[in-house]
Amino acid sequence: MSLSRIPFFLLTIAFAFTGASGAVAQPPVHTEPMKPFAFTPGAPATEDKVWSAVVLASNLKNDAHPAAAAPELAPFVPKLSKFFGYDQFEVLGSATKSMGGQTEHWLVPTQNFWVCAKAVREAGGYRLHMELFHDKRRLLETEAMLGPRSPLFIRGPVHPRGQIIVVFEVKP
Repeated sequence: MSLSRIPFFLLTIAFAFTGASGAVAQPPVHTEPMKPFAFTPGAPATEDKVWSAVVLASNLKNDAHPAAAAPELAPFVPKLSKFFGYDQFEVLGSATKSMGGQTEHWLVPTQNFWVCAKAVREAGGYRLHMELFHDKRRLLETEAMLGPRSPLFIRGPVHPRGQIIVVFEVKP
């Protein structure tokens, strides 16, 4: 059926419904040109661990001072603030798994968020095939290089109190 034969009010309703269900692109918060993270390969280790955390990012009101970030997240706070535009970061949950071998690993930082990671050792780090889930719904499937001193940040869904960010890092 061609569009010319569909009454105008039905087209308007159809476009309104498809527009409401589509994802809204969020412009980047930073204003200066972004430089890509440089992958910094580390020395091969016999047993690296991958640390993952689900972080709630939010902005404080009324010029309040942000609480100190968790020790494992503290080194990343300046980068997280710069790229995501938030000033308060709270770790909702974290998990650490050994990445020996080429097998599938399940990282479960919280009850609601979990990650399936298949790791292959490559150039001092890992090539990860990851699937990020919220409850039973897959939010993301991607491949990424992950190495020591080269964390990976993934913007997750919006939370009533802010923004969910998932952080990955190789810990020797």
